[in-house]
Amino acid sequence: MITSKRIETLMNYIEEKKTVSIQDIAAKFNISAVTARKDVELLEETTSTIKKVRGGAIWTENEKVSKQNGNISKDYLNNRFLRQSVTNQEGKKSIAMKAASLLRNGDSILLDAGSTLYEFAKSISTNLTLTAFITAMNIAEVLEDRENVTKIVLGGVFRSKTTTMVSSMMEQLISSIHVNKLFIAATGLSYTHGFTCNDILEADVKKQLLKSADEIYWLVDSSKIGSISSFQISPFDLSHTIITDNKIKPDDQKELEKRMNVIIA
Repeated sequence: MITSKRIETLMNYIEEKKTVSIQDIAAKFNISAVTARKDVELLEETTSTIKKVRGGAIWTENEKVSKQNGNISKDYLNNRFLRQSVTNQEGKKSIAMKAASLLRNGDSILLDAGSTLYEFAKSISTNLTLTAFITAMNIAEVLEDRENVTKIVLGGVFRSKTTTMVSSMMEQLISSIHVNKLFIAATGLSYTHGFTCNDILEADVKKQLLKSADEIYWLVDSSKIGSISSFQISPFDLSHTIITDNKIKPDDQKELEKRMNVIIA
């Protein structure tokens, strides 16, 4: 499976060379031609700047590609989201399915942004009637054709790096709503700083989200446990629940269970 480190290096390599062959990529990264071809196909599907051509790949800066990967428009999908989405993919999918199983007909829900939340949105049963308040454009696209889901996109300033909406106006809007369940993400989780993220504006939005729901579910894959990002979202809370994948270390699971509810997907 392609790693986030290799995909970032490969993207930089193609950008530098502008045109590369599959053989060049295979030699550069010490991988087979089959693997190199799959890597290029993934990059073509998930970025707007790399295009697969016969025998290789080219860098197509400023070229708009209309093809879509699932429901993510490549016009705004960016490298940061791509790197996040290929990290612990299986874990994120299992977390998403477990979280989706907690939904009940008639629920009102708040959806935070992030690659795990994107997988969660895809996992929501088509049989459920829900009201969903959404903070990310790519998640709104996932739910676009769900006629039994009332979708309310919380407007603000669009951040292309994370496909999220932020602003003080958005925080005021969130403060005026209340839902049954919040599904929220974090880029870091540590025993000293709790849940953290990389963006101060997003941290402010997430703090407001936490005030607007009866039940709080953190969707955090095990690769983020032990890491600290720049801005704190929330300390641990015994009333909150974290859903993580089965790669979590036993010691981490025991420590988290002292601080909040833990569900292993």
